Amino acid sequence: MTRFLRAITAALVATAATACGNSNTANPGSAAGACDLASHNWKQTSPGVCAESSWTFVLAGNGVWNATETGCASATGTAKYDGAKVTLDFQYDGGNSAGRYEWPLDAQCRGTTGKVSWTKGPLTGQSAPSTLSIVP
Repeated sequence: MTRFLRAITAALVATAATACGNSNTANPGSAAGACDLASHNWKQTSPGVCAESSWTFVLAGNGVWNATETGCASATGTAKYDGAKVTLDFQYDGGNSAGRYEWPLDAQCRGTTGKVSWTKGPLTGQSAPSTLSIVP
């Protein structure tokens, strides 16, 4: 059902983008030809405190995505994707802990190792490698 709703949302966004003159219907609001974050199921892997979790991205507009984590800390946040890198500012534990993921991601949705850094809470100042990839 979730995949169906994402498909319908993507179709509506593409229709609206075309009507507004945005020719980038694959990922409206982001770099031309960029990976469509909403059309995939994602996982992040890291040797840090959270070995693996799932992320869902929903386009909020103007190149901003609402992001929700399943697993680890059940974090939420907002992401920006410029066609080369996803930058996700997240929070969890009622806003008492926060940080940033920076994941290189190409137009074909292939990720390479980036990093996660904590800016608030007990892990403040720590960072670890992290990779974003499509769930096969």
